[in-house]
Amino acid sequence: MAKHINNNDSVLIVGSDGTIGQRLVMALQTAGENVLQTTRHRGLKDEQRIFLDLSEDMGQWALPPEPIKTAILCAAVTSLEKCRINPDYSRKVNVNGTVVLAKRLVDSGGFVVFISTNLVFDGQKPFAKSTDPVNPLTEYGRQKVEAESLLSKLGNKVSIVRFSKVLSAATPIFHGWIRDLKAGKEIHPFFDMVMSPVPLAFAVDVLFKVAMMQTPGIMQVSAEQDISYAEAALRIARKLGLDEKLINPVSYRESGIEFTPLHTTLNVSRLHSELGMVPPEVF
Repeated sequence: MAKHINNNDSVLIVGSDGTIGQRLVMALQTAGENVLQTTRHRGLKDEQRIFLDLSEDMGQWALPPEPIKTAILCAAVTSLEKCRINPDYSRKVNVNGTVVLAKRLVDSGGFVVFISTNLVFDGQKPFAKSTDPVNPLTEYGRQKVEAESLLSKLGNKVSIVRFSKVLSAATPIFHGWIRDLKAGKEIHPFFDMVMSPVPLAFAVDVLFKVAMMQTPGIMQVSAEQDISYAEAALRIARKLGLDEKLINPVSYRESGIEFTPLHTTLNVSRLHSELGMVPPEVF
């Protein structure tokens, strides 16, 4: 069982509006931690949520008056398409604002947990190690690599947690498939795009434990194998007793997607050895 952070200090969740941020807030509050939250939506600002927009000047942002023992940085522009179309804006959030905020938190005595991605690699081989050379082939991946490099210079007060695809029951693509299959419509999942899915609940457990233990360095999290989106759709149809004949796989190249890796699995040996955690079986 992970130790609790000193209850005189607080845990800061940057980006509590997002799926991971919301679940982290609930997990930490259930564990009895003092939780501070940030939102980039001014209309959601209240006694529990502090307004913070990483695209603004983080050097001028007023740090909370409470001591921040650990901050988990969940806010980011994660859409590959948005990063490609508007690299200047997304870089302000994913690199500039994130790094400045992290440095200020570390300088004030805090520990920072940064969420990263398997897309720091080119996906040419499976089970990439944390020590393997990075080679991002997307703008999003390049921004994460730059942020990782700068954050690593802050030493043992930073943890970088690289995830492959984090999924939940609320993942929009699954809902779309199920809705269309139930309506008797064909769906067209990609047969040549793969993922090594990590359940949202498990991802939150990892971040919670890293935050509690303040584990520095790079931690990697993925499933034990890659599956194609077509395989996932087929498994969902079988599970729900829906018509498999309505599944008509296509190539991702037909959709105009910029790039997809051949492999998304990561080496998770440190997850096993230091946190004692094993990702669930992929299906």
